[in-house]
Amino acid sequence: HPEIKRRIWKILEEKAATKDDIEAILLELQRQREETNKRFEEVNRRFEALQMEMDRRFEEVNRRFEEMDRRFEALQMEMDRRFEEVNRRFEKMDRRFEELTRQMNDGFEVLRKTISVVGSRWGIGAEGAFRKGFEKVLADLGYEVVKWKKYDKEGRFFLVPRPVEIDIFIRDNKRIAIEVKSSLTYSEVDGFEKAVRFYEEVEGVRVDERIVVAVYAYPGVLEYASKLGINVILGFDEAREYLA
Repeated sequence: HPEIKRRIWKILEEKAATKDDIEAILLELQRQREETNKRFEEVNRRFEALQMEMDRRFEEVNRRFEEMDRRFEALQMEMDRRFEEVNRRFEKMDRRFEELTRQMNDGFEVLRKTISVVGSRWGIGAEGAFRKGFEKVLADLGYEVVKWKKYDKEGRFFLVPRPVEIDIFIRDNKRIAIEVKSSLTYSEVDGFEKAVRFYEEVEGVRVDERIVVAVYAYPGVLEYASKLGINVILGFDEAREYLA
């Protein structure tokens, strides 16, 4: 220690050191060493206390982080559970919508078929009444009505053997093939055209005019019939005026 050294040198300079002086110096050195040790021990205790406090605080922080982790995990699990529940509800709604859509489609299909059946029955009945009325009008106008019916045994015109019917109206040596329809389609135009050709071949005569009288013709049918040499007249009154 600097102070001790200074005092020792001062004593040695002033006089020769005695045994008591040396013992006093040694005692002072021992006291200083003990004091120093005590101070180091105090510092160590303070460091240890500080270390323990730091450890305690870090442990507390760790516990708080662990608690936060547990809370986050619990929150994540709850969110996952709720999202799964939402997904199940959406899947259930999807199944209900699919079932509802299927039922609606089935219902519309039944309705379509019902309307189709009713429409077909109405069309057949309307065509029959329309044809009879039209035949009477033409008979009053001086036309001879021929209900021609033959069987195409070889299926030359209709691919398979089948009966063929056609109405021929004759006046002043003029033959007119007339078909009456409530609604006119492409296939009905084809069928009428083939029936006329079959009649001409079997009877060995030529039809002067081909006419279809209809209430309604599907889009494009009028142009198609015209290319086949068939005159389509829409309406009963229009046909009567045309043939008068």
